[in-house]
This record gives sequence, C-alpha cells and structure tokens, in this order.
Amino acid sequence: MTSHDKFFQRRQAAAVLKHGILRRYSIVFASKTGFTSKGGRVVYLDGFAGPGRYAPEEGSAEGVEGSPLLAMRTAERVEGWRRQLQCIFVERDPVYAANLRETLAAEAPESMTYEVLQGDVSEHLEHALTTAGDSPLFAFLDPFGTGLPYADLAGRLLARPTPFPTEVLLNFNLEAVRRIGGLLTGDVTDAPDTGREASLRRIDEFLGDDWWRQKFRAARSAAADPQRAAAWAAEEVVREFCGRVTVDTGYQTFLVPIRRQPHHAPLFMMILFYRHRDAPYAFNEAVSGANKEWRYFHHELNLHEQQASVEPDLFGGTLVPEMLIADNMRAEKEAERGWIIDIIANIRGLVAERDAVDVRDHTAGIFGGTLGLARGMHLRAAWDHLAEENLVQPRESGKLEKQVIRRT
Repeated sequence: MTSHDKFFQRRQAAAVLKHGILRRYSIVFASKTGFTSKGGRVVYLDGFAGPGRYAPEEGSAEGVEGSPLLAMRTAERVEGWRRQLQCIFVERDPVYAANLRETLAAEAPESMTYEVLQGDVSEHLEHALTTAGDSPLFAFLDPFGTGLPYADLAGRLLARPTPFPTEVLLNFNLEAVRRIGGLLTGDVTDAPDTGREASLRRIDEFLGDDWWRQKFRAARSAAADPQRAAAWAAEEVVREFCGRVTVDTGYQTFLVPIRRQPHHAPLFMMILFYRHRDAPYAFNEAVSGANKEWRYFHHELNLHEQQASVEPDLFGGTLVPEMLIADNMRAEKEAERGWIIDIIANIRGLVAERDAVDVRDHTAGIFGGTLGLARGMHLRAAWDHLAEENLVQPRESGKLEKQVIRRT
C-alpha cells in the first residue's frame, strides 16, 4: 500500500489543522469576494481532491469528510448570504474520482453546482480558468509529493487579471523536498540513478528551476542541529520559493507549519498566496481557530492513551482524565497569557516608530511570533492593556481589523 493509499485510509492528525483552516477560510473568501461578481458567484478549485470520505476508522461507522465535502458545507453556508459557490474538483486517481462522484451524488444538495474531473490539474487548469471567467477564484492545492508546476502556478493561476479576486492555498510538502533533497547531500543513497534524476527534475519543475538544489545543500551544511538539518533546509527552500512567487507575480504569502505532533518538525507548510490587504488578518483568524482545534485533538488523543495505560482508581477511573483535562486547560490559558504579553511588546515597538498602526497593514508585525496562534481576542486584550497605560488610544467598537492603533 502506498503512502497515498494510507493517507486516505485514516484521518491523519495533520488533516485536523489543514481542514480546519480550509473550512474556516473558504467561507471568509466566498463571503468577502462574492459581492464583486454577478449573482455572488465564486469559483472554488480543488486541484488534488481525493475521495469524498476517508475510510471509517476503528469505532466509527462513517468516514471523515475529505476536502470536497468541506467545500460542500461552505457552499451550503454561503448560500444564505446570497453567494453561489461553483466547485471544480480534479482528481488524478480514477478510483478516487469515482468515489468522489458517488459521494457527492448522494450527499450534495441539489442547489450545489459542481463538476468532478479525472486527470492532472494542469490538464484541466485552462478549463477552470475559463469557467471562473471574471468571478472570484479560490484554489486549494493539496498534492501528494510535488504539486502544480511553477509555470502553471505563477504563469497561469496567479496571472489572472488583477481586478479578478484570486487566492491560492497551497499545501507545500516539506517532507518530499527533504527526502528528495537527501539525494543531493548523500542522506539518501539507495535510489536508482534513473529514479534519482526523475525525482530531482520533478522538484525542479515544481519550484521553477534547479535553484533549490544549491539552496538545500547550503542550508543543510549550515544548520546548527545535524538532526534537524534536512528539515531546516527544506524550510529554507520553501521561504525562497515564496519570495520568488512574490517577485514574479506580486502575490504576498502567509505560511503555517503543519506538524504531526506539536513538538515535531513541520511535515507540510500551508501557504496562502494573496493580494488583498484584508487577507492576512482574516487568514490568521482562521488559522488560530484551526490551531486551537488541532491542540484539543491532540489533548484528546493523549487522554485516551493515558486512560488505556492506567489501572482504574478509587474514583471510578475519572481522576486521571480530570487531571489531564485540567492540565490542558491551564496550559492553554498560560499560552494565551504569553501571546498577549508578546503582542503588547510588538505594539510597543510599532508605536515607538510611528504615530498610527493600521491593523490590516501591520498584522504580521502586531502578532509577530504569535501569528497563527493568537487572534483578535488576544489583540483586544493587549490593546486594552496599553490603553490603560495611556500609551495608545482606546480601541473603537466594531471590527478590529478595520481599526488603527494610535499613539496617545
């Protein structure tokens, strides 16, 4: 069984965060951009759709929804706001494509407009762009291994005319770059020559050229921790990749690491390519909510593992779970307090340099190291604290992202 098959057999922990982000942000994109098109039409492209559902896990009667069913939920949600989400699902594997057609035929509402296309996303990209026309387009690219070639990403998908709202959420496979990069540094020695060259060329095509080879070698050699050297090198490659996309297309990027466990090195990097100044704040809100959901998912896993490994206690087996839940709640509160302290320090630094700080234009600077973890509620607490110190003017009522932090 391939890694592709195994992934679809079970809902891996990384999918909790990935799908949490997608579920939240696709709704934001559709609701915010739909007013620009006739009838509120928004086009959603899932370039590596997979099946409709994961196979049921042990103890479950029904498989967990895959990304196409998340899109279906989005379509149902935004319909109430006079938005029409038209979905294009592309899946290379004919078995998965058939599964997806069957699942959607059974579960999609009659009002939902969608099509399932079997084949490579590059083959169907022109059709997707033509279908989108001048409507907003949100593309989700979640490949196994390398994804859409750079020429298609930068030269076609992100080359839509500026007036047409377009954003791309790419799940960048760091593990694939790390593994294939090992062919360059001697970490991987058992690959046949023909397979080696094909793998390297595949990464070249995905990243736009062979520039990444020297970048990977240099970062691998310079890494302070030999145990994390390959992972660090892959992260350096993705940062350079994002910079090149920005230079070539004008799109900015927002990066979110996806880990199997909280303390592990990232396996993937979720990257949002965007132009609109509202995107960073809105995406950060989505990521923060998904991150919280992901942390609780791991807390639940740890709780079940602990319950399975201990003997029943005098309190009917409830003492250990209650202690673990309390510990997790304390850890969450402590983390949130730390985020607020960090945001306070970030705002102090920003207002020391300027009289006014627009929240939308300075989202990254305001959140700093808490980006993707903290969100609006933590910014409010930090802002209120600084207003009490009379360092900044009190915030106004209304949407936080539309406001400006002004030095007193």
